[in-house]
Amino acid sequence: MEHMKVSLITTLFNEKQNILAFLDSYKNQSRFADEFIILDGGSNDGTISIIKDFILENKELNIRLIVDETCNKSMTRSPVAKGRNVAINNASFDLIAVTDAGCKLHKNWLKEMIEPFISQDIDVVSGGYKAIITNKFQEMYSKVAMINFETENSKNFLPSSRSIAFKKKCWSQVNGYPTKTYTAEDTIFAINLKNKNFNFYLNVNAIVYWECPKTITEALKKNYHYASGDGANQIFFYKFLVRFFFLLFPINIIINKHKRENMSLAYMLMVAYQCGYLKGLLWR
Repeated sequence: MEHMKVSLITTLFNEKQNILAFLDSYKNQSRFADEFIILDGGSNDGTISIIKDFILENKELNIRLIVDETCNKSMTRSPVAKGRNVAINNASFDLIAVTDAGCKLHKNWLKEMIEPFISQDIDVVSGGYKAIITNKFQEMYSKVAMINFETENSKNFLPSSRSIAFKKKCWSQVNGYPTKTYTAEDTIFAINLKNKNFNFYLNVNAIVYWECPKTITEALKKNYHYASGDGANQIFFYKFLVRFFFLLFPINIIINKHKRENMSLAYMLMVAYQCGYLKGLLWR
């Protein structure tokens, strides 16, 4: 396979609990990035020391740590987006892969992310993600909320920046990740890429694992939080309006097998999303 040079970037802040598991999953990759830029927003929980020690012990992995204290929510409205832009600005290569430090990478994740660029005329590769399940609620939540990547249409799928790769020119042409919103920045970024008619490819074999909410309280808060970003940016506004009909007549839940099996959770998540969207829409 032709070697295409790639810069991998991730942003983080106070990830002491997760960072070693994430770095170990990178260490086990079947294909490493030519450089790996970690952008830390000024962690104060020991994360930076853990990363520095890991870099010293694994010099062959070409990991570079950048600490930029302007990339946290006390300094900017959009710390994640700003951090990604800073990291990409510092990247040496024209192919950029992006993931999140709260994830664990399948051993072939980066290899699978890069392969479509080599074999086809592709601008953006969307990777998949699966839930890390440690309790009964997470199992139930994953069935209600997760995406079935085997049946998704890559033309319609909007990638998450926990699992995406793109040519640097694409990032430049959409003016990078948007820095006017705390959440939904990766959704807006993906929409902007779609609007430029870049060639997308969904690789269902490029998987990252992420831990979904452990409790119903955490799940509802996250749905509300993410939805407020969508509302503030008026993303999917017509779907938001249509969901009010489904609040009265939850047909979408009844016809979906996994949602039907967990109707109460599916309905509460929909309510939380609508409330969060409305809050973002009114107080953006």
